[in-house]
Order: sequence, then structure tokens, then C-alpha cells
Amino acid sequence: MIRVFKGKTLKIYQLNSGKFSLDGGAMFGIVPKVIWEKLIQPDERNRIPMATHPLLVETEKGYILIESGLGIGWDEKFKDIYAVEEEDPFKGAPVGREEVSLIIQTHLHFDHAGELVLNGEYRYKCPVVVQQFEWMDALFPHERSRASYPQERILPLEKFVILVSGTQEVWENVFVYRTGGHTRGHQVVFIKDSDKLFVFIGDVIPTRHHAPLPYVMGYDLYPEEMLFVRKSLYPYLMKEKAIIFTPHDREGFAGYLKLDEKGKFFLEEVEPDDIINGS
Repeated sequence: MIRVFKGKTLKIYQLNSGKFSLDGGAMFGIVPKVIWEKLIQPDERNRIPMATHPLLVETEKGYILIESGLGIGWDEKFKDIYAVEEEDPFKGAPVGREEVSLIIQTHLHFDHAGELVLNGEYRYKCPVVVQQFEWMDALFPHERSRASYPQERILPLEKFVILVSGTQEVWENVFVYRTGGHTRGHQVVFIKDSDKLFVFIGDVIPTRHHAPLPYVMGYDLYPEEMLFVRKSLYPYLMKEKAIIFTPHDREGFAGYLKLDEKGKFFLEEVEPDDIINGS
């Protein structure tokens, strides 16, 4: 099932690029299990169900892909550790990989960029936009980040990477903004369409359940920076009534950022304009 969101000059297809699970405690950081398990039930190994949902953006000048997702071709040990269910993100999509003109990655962790490479070969014909800090850290990971950057999925990208730094327009009305926090070079993507603003938020808000300010992941390499980024970014997202896409909800999700009566941030779901059930 592909969810479709329409603007005046573009369409956004929310794709499905694989399901997996990660440790619930790591996903919710300092939030106690007695609280987070009411939001997402863990399995017997304390893992919570997640997924990856790239955005295929149809513009007047072509198609861009925001993230690529988990992808396929993982070995059995990897699949067991992360409870991987592989999916082809282009199953049912209006176009194939060969028609994508640009890819934008929030960062290069395996669950966000694993789809780009299969059997040592880059699967697309277009450039990949990443922050300069992200590319350096993916090439030279340290002890805490090494498992997230499998080199067999990173090194084949070298000839195709376009490096940016900070905030930059990378396609007409499509901007990247470096947030840091999760990784040093993590970025979010802003898509402007007439009076609408669409935002692929990446791991700033990995699932709808992570919207409250303190719900910062243990996987974030710079957790205090992530908190400061949220506090600075949230008011803008609310003011602009941005439609925010999260990367990791098990089912595809988009919503408006709002405050409840207690002053706690949450995401109010936005229904898609269409659903494609193609095969």
C-alpha cells in the first residue's frame, strides 16, 4: 500500500522499503519502559516494530527520492538480529529506480540508506545528496557508530555522492537543513508547494510516538543537540502548519505537530489524498 499526498504542483508517494525491529529501550532513551511500552508493545527480545518509508516526490521537472530505506539483500544473521522483513520500495510505485533524478538522504545509517546498494553495486543512475559531515563519518565510523554504517553499503556510493553543508536548495523548492543531533551530519528535507510545506523529518522524530521533547533516542550520538534542535525547529513547523513525514512508523504516517492541553507535543495524523494498492 502506497499513500499519496497531493500538492498543487507535486505528488508525494510514501513508499515501503522494509520492516525491522530495534530495542525499545534504545529507541526511547531515558523514557522508562513502563511509559513507552504503552505506546509500542515490545516483543520477547524487547524490540519494537518499525519500518522504513521513503518519499517519492513527483515534480514538474522529474522525480526525486527522499531516503531509500532498508532495502534487500541482508544476510540471515542481520535479519535475525533486527527481525528484518525485506520489501522493494518500488513495488506498485508509478516509476522505477531508473526514472529517479535525485536522491536525498537524511543520513546514511543502514535503515535509511541500505536500499541504495545491492551486492556491492549502486542500484540507481542519479546523484545522492548528503551532508559533508555525514559522508566523512560514514567513511570513518567510530566504535559507537560502526554497526550503523556497513561499509559494503557505503563505499560503492563514493562516485555518486553530492556533498552539501548546512542549509541548501538542492532541487527547485526542495531544501535540506542540517540538524545534527542523531548524527553529526543528519539533515531534514523541506518541500515547498504553493501554500503547503511538507517535511521529511528523519530521525528528529523517528515515529509518531517520539514527538514529545524528552523522547530522544539512545541511538542519538548527540542527544542534547537533538533536544535543542527540536526546541528551535518545533515552533517553525507549527507556525507553517507543516505536514511532517516520520520515517519509522510501522504503517506509513504523516501529521501536524501540535500541543495538547498539558503542553506536550504530539503529531495529529493527516489522511492521505489517495492510496495505491498496486503490485
